[in-house]
Amino acid sequence: MLTVKSAIRKEFNTHRNFNRRRITLALGGGAARGFAHIGAIRALNEHHVPFDMIVGVSMGAIVGSCYALVPDVDFTRERMSDLVYSDAFNESLIGTWSKTFGQKAKNILKRMNSVLTRTNAMGKMFFAKGILENHGVTEVLGPYLPDIRISNTRIPFACAAVELKRGLLKIFYGNDNLREAVIASASMPLVFPPRVIEGVEYVDGGVLDKIGIDSCNQLSSKFIIAIDVSDEKLPDNPAVNALDVMLKTEEIASLYRRERQFNRADVIIQPISGTHHWADYSAWKEFIDMGYEKTRSQIKEIKSKLRWMPIRRHFAMFRRLRS
Repeated sequence: MLTVKSAIRKEFNTHRNFNRRRITLALGGGAARGFAHIGAIRALNEHHVPFDMIVGVSMGAIVGSCYALVPDVDFTRERMSDLVYSDAFNESLIGTWSKTFGQKAKNILKRMNSVLTRTNAMGKMFFAKGILENHGVTEVLGPYLPDIRISNTRIPFACAAVELKRGLLKIFYGNDNLREAVIASASMPLVFPPRVIEGVEYVDGGVLDKIGIDSCNQLSSKFIIAIDVSDEKLPDNPAVNALDVMLKTEEIASLYRRERQFNRADVIIQPISGTHHWADYSAWKEFIDMGYEKTRSQIKEIKSKLRWMPIRRHFAMFRRLRS
């Protein structure tokens, strides 16, 4: 007969080697702030914290797919810097926003007005599904996303998008097309039109799953290390007009959804400090450093939780059986 003590010992011995566990790295959305994922991965590698799978959302899907294809953090850093300095990126709306939001403007309305004036984008806001056309998205991201099946990545990879018509979270993996899936996951509403895959429209996965934790749970992950690069709290600037009110209410809803996910991850790493804007790609090196330093500071916590994971899982199983 299997006693509690022997069951715990068996479970612990089975999972003593970190590499034999289902450890998933969740990389959340955050546009330019997503460069912090590169630093986080470097810190995990240096301290021999392995992960068996990567799940990305939005910018996390872009960085995560790059690393999953070639598990070399220097290669990922180089590819992502090539993206930021590419002509296609800098000539796009994203590049224009980067230049604008990298400057010190007094409020969101002035920054938005500056962007829309410089890009002639006001008309597209009302007569198109996105300011940046579909062919523009492909020109910016296409060269960095091979046209292959996701199953061809060296590290198992998945990414999430939202089906626009039904409002459902869609997880792409396995035989799904890598390029199409990542572009769908990163199709930020307003900026990009929905990505159409087999007749279905998809938008940014961060609409429902900002960090990727829900996606990890749907994929039966046993241990989740989540990198959250979104804003940690609401900005304290007052809402002075209707646009400010609209944006702030959306931020409140996003924060609420995100915080409800936190208890479903084993480790949460929030590397971005200060008031760095999500469109400030000029700070990409600083974001990488933040990701590295913050993750390095939590290595002890990660390894401690990994060691106790089998026992925690076993008692969780017994609690479920008794309830």
